[in-house]
Amino acid sequence: MLDPFPLAPSARLAQLVEPLAAYAHLPSLPLHIHEVVIFAAAYQAMQSVVAPRLSARLFPKTYAKLSPRTRLNWDVHVVSLVQSVAVCGLALWVMCVDKERAAMDWENRVWGYTGGSGLVQALGCGYFLWDLWISLVHVDMFGWGMLAHAVSALSVFVLGFVSAGCDRETKFELTNCPNRRDHS
Repeated sequence: MLDPFPLAPSARLAQLVEPLAAYAHLPSLPLHIHEVVIFAAAYQAMQSVVAPRLSARLFPKTYAKLSPRTRLNWDVHVVSLVQSVAVCGLALWVMCVDKERAAMDWENRVWGYTGGSGLVQALGCGYFLWDLWISLVHVDMFGWGMLAHAVSALSVFVLGFVSAGCDRETKFELTNCPNRRDHS
């Protein structure tokens, strides 16, 4: 399956992340780094703009009475809810429509690569990148345990970009992974 994300990979952004991706053996990360960044920014916009407006509209009395600290916690939970629904929905969709993934054995499903699975990975990584940012900025509120959780979760999700279907032996380029969306 080709990556169904509508925006083309950024060659410049891919080149910037390529040395880190090569060092960490994450060959498909440069293909999806633009998605990770876009999703992280979208989660930030959701937390700072969408969640407060939506919450104030849906729960005008309750939300208005919350302290700023509790509002932030509420808004973070709104983002978490949206993300969990989005990533599960996208993953189920990819599982149902990705014919290449369906043809894989269990080992290739773990280590293989399709553009759809890379998009699911990017959605999760974008969330945990945002979560790391929120945990760092508000460590006084969420605590060191949540910061450790954010680092751990992002690390685990980034490891999903270890894909055997991408050429690890040569210098990474956007053409080294099969099933990528060709935007040229």
